[in-house]
Amino acid sequence: MKARKWMMEYGVAMVISVASAVILGHLPLFREAMVGKLHASDLVQFLGYGGAIVLGWFGARQLANDPPDDWKWLAPYRALLLPMTTLMIVGFAYEVVLYACEPFLGKSGKDVYNWLFVVGLVCSCAWLIVTWVLKCAPHVASMDGRRLRKAA
Repeated sequence: MKARKWMMEYGVAMVISVASAVILGHLPLFREAMVGKLHASDLVQFLGYGGAIVLGWFGARQLANDPPDDWKWLAPYRALLLPMTTLMIVGFAYEVVLYACEPFLGKSGKDVYNWLFVVGLVCSCAWLIVTWVLKCAPHVASMDGRRLRKAA
């Protein structure tokens, strides 16, 4: 029941956010309106996609902290949820943040922007690997040992 509630809360909100960004971002009114160097369509897409990304991260955090009772299989992998979600979000955020920043970036600014995301992706991968080695792998190994003892 808890999983269905979270899917309704986070999932539907994410779908609405993305759908709003797609629809409003392609309307001629938003394509023509400008806020300084920034098109209103880019700003709307940044806010809509960015909102969906933030909701996705909060949903993953909620799932990692309080998983549904009927998802027992998730227990040894709970610690991986946030690092995995962060890795995916940093990858998605590259294009999303570019909607709002691209008009203001020059050549050197774009290089710095790219390197920030390279560092972010590498750090997210390192967090994922360290979490697996220190937290999840011991849980998975102990579960296999229990299964073998029960079988014997």
